[in-house]
Amino acid sequence: MITVTERWVREALDLEGGSGSLRYPAIGTDTRTLAPGALFVALAGERFDGHDFLDAAARAGAQAAVVRQETPDHPELALHRVPDTLRAYGLLARHRRRQIGGPVVAITGTNGKTSTKELMAAALRTRFRTYATRQNLNNLVGVPQTILEAPPDTEALVVEAGANLPGEIASYRAIIEPSLAMVTNVGAGHLEGFGSLDGVMQEKLELVRGVPVAVVGTSPARLPEEARRRGPGRVITAGLAGADVVPDRVELTPRGHPRIVVGGHLVRLGLLGRHQAANAMLVWAAAAELGLDASLVAAALETVTVPGGRGELTQAGQLTILNDCYNANPQSFASAIETAVSLRAGRRLVFVAGTMRELGEDSARLHGEVAAALVALEPELLAATGDFVEALGPWAGTLGDRLVRAPDAEALAPLLAERLRGDELVVLKASRGVALERILPAITRRAAPAPIAEA
Repeated sequence: MITVTERWVREALDLEGGSGSLRYPAIGTDTRTLAPGALFVALAGERFDGHDFLDAAARAGAQAAVVRQETPDHPELALHRVPDTLRAYGLLARHRRRQIGGPVVAITGTNGKTSTKELMAAALRTRFRTYATRQNLNNLVGVPQTILEAPPDTEALVVEAGANLPGEIASYRAIIEPSLAMVTNVGAGHLEGFGSLDGVMQEKLELVRGVPVAVVGTSPARLPEEARRRGPGRVITAGLAGADVVPDRVELTPRGHPRIVVGGHLVRLGLLGRHQAANAMLVWAAAAELGLDASLVAAALETVTVPGGRGELTQAGQLTILNDCYNANPQSFASAIETAVSLRAGRRLVFVAGTMRELGEDSARLHGEVAAALVALEPELLAATGDFVEALGPWAGTLGDRLVRAPDAEALAPLLAERLRGDELVVLKASRGVALERILPAITRRAAPAPIAEA
């Protein structure tokens, strides 16, 4: 975070007056983590209102606050009054973004945002001092926070943008002002907010409107043409086939890691699954557009890891666990199934499926389609909780004792654990709110000891 002056803040917010003498070493929205001397932005949410914490901000050492226009004077804080503090937070971030002279890449999509963000940041770091979105700070508060917390020497930014409701992506674009926008894919995610796949498409593609360059995936097939209709300067497509930028060859190692040959370079990804090769191709296309050294980019992509719960492969004795329960929708379930096939290698497969949330009126149909795909996978054991309990009902007779069902993760854990031998491949897939990882303690206790190597 750069130190900003009162004058800088007033310029960002288009406010008149002020002595310009105050200097703020940080801008924050949480009184529990405010730095001494900071500028406090009083955001109002569903469960809190920052205006109720002005005294706490002062006690934490804040010098000033951004507040609603009707807020009365505070004895210890200089106040910057605005019509909307959330919009003001975005304006402060936009002002900071305009001080960054290198590439500013914004990334959205139904699936793969976080992985692609990490890959893109690694590529940019081969030339630029780069800052990227931390954790899942990809909403209307997280996007400005990402930009504002970028260190003073930042030369390039990578900002992840997620959305649940119409209009959010356009707001992000106005804050980020990307020099390059990326849309990984569009699928049936957050249908509760967007209403349909077309609604998701409309929202995600708001990110590319008017930007100089857009890099987009090929799923669905009409994504590139829809992107071009939004009027970016240029649209580059990237993927595993049928795109401007494609690999010469892709294969998966026995451990499920993609090996990509592209432009004469071999890239060995540490990430799991063929879908990660598609994410890497998006970044490869963007890196070429930005003039990055291909050899350095290839080496950088091999080092990338992603936060836990996103295709995380762990070993407990002889039990192999693929934890992919950070998020779920039909498209990401298909990727998890494909990865399970690549990792199975003759082992007993246990697939644990939990609810895909926010699918709206299409939820039952989409759960049914994924349930059919899970049955076709023919796992030795299929465990289901939440909406998959009902979705797998039509196959209960066919599956017989290979099907284990329970209403939630806590109830499922002991039922599943008692059915394990301890040497299986176990795949966990569900939306974040299901917290399917709660079954891990029970199933890891059933892990068979790893064999002792002979001398």
